[in-house]
Amino acid sequence: MPFGSPVHDVLQSLIDAAQLLAFSIVLFTVIVFIVKGQEMIALGRRAIAEVRLNLSWYFLDAMFVAPVIALIVAAIQAGVTGYSLQIVGTDTWNRLGRPLTFVAVIFLGDFVSYWRHRLEHTRWIWPVHAIHHSDTEMTFLTLARFHPFNRLVTSCVDLGFLAILGFPAWALVANVLVRNYYGQFIHVDLPWMYGPLRWVFVSPVMHQWHHAVDYIGSGSNFATVFSVFDRAFGTYHVPGPCTGPLGVGDAVGGSIVKQMLYPFGCWRDALRPGGRESQTDPAT
Repeated sequence: MPFGSPVHDVLQSLIDAAQLLAFSIVLFTVIVFIVKGQEMIALGRRAIAEVRLNLSWYFLDAMFVAPVIALIVAAIQAGVTGYSLQIVGTDTWNRLGRPLTFVAVIFLGDFVSYWRHRLEHTRWIWPVHAIHHSDTEMTFLTLARFHPFNRLVTSCVDLGFLAILGFPAWALVANVLVRNYYGQFIHVDLPWMYGPLRWVFVSPVMHQWHHAVDYIGSGSNFATVFSVFDRAFGTYHVPGPCTGPLGVGDAVGGSIVKQMLYPFGCWRDALRPGGRESQTDPAT
């Protein structure tokens, strides 16, 4: 049957996504319960609406967005290899050994994503990135709330640069896994600031400040793993626990359809003579 394979692929994507989701649910539920105890129940009830929306984004991505991005990323990697665009040969990383290569790919991957993330807070890209920031009750599922255009930019830029740096395939996969699970972790509502380790690593509180509605907070803390980049480039902002409201001032909509269409309305309005721009672009 001509449609058998696509249907099977979609179903398999759903099964894989559900299994990964189950693992994250168990992992982060245990962590939050250990830290917050019974308070976790009240927090969960408050976040129900946002979690439902995040789940919609999660499974939409698994069925339609991720497979397309996988093909595009594979094409980029093939192009880099086919045209010998690597700055560093794969053999160099093999000689360095897996432990050092692992550290290097996470560190350099975070460096690239730091600057890409800063670009997402500029005038023309912010409307798609605002969707991610619209979650007012952060959980690990906040990481699932990304507009497809934002996902495309993130994947192509991050993995494209790492491919040019010549990292082997296993290192690229390791980078994706670390960024996914550590990215989920820093979106969890935890009061941790890491003490002395805050000088090196991004903490949940540090990233909560990035999701704050206020201008100063949301315009800083762009790294995902290593806080050293925000410190080095003057964007570190953690004055203490983040107790203020999270989200954006933009009316991005409360459904997946409205959020999907929101950036197009922003771009249309911005291109009109005298048109308005996104209300809370932190970089303008």
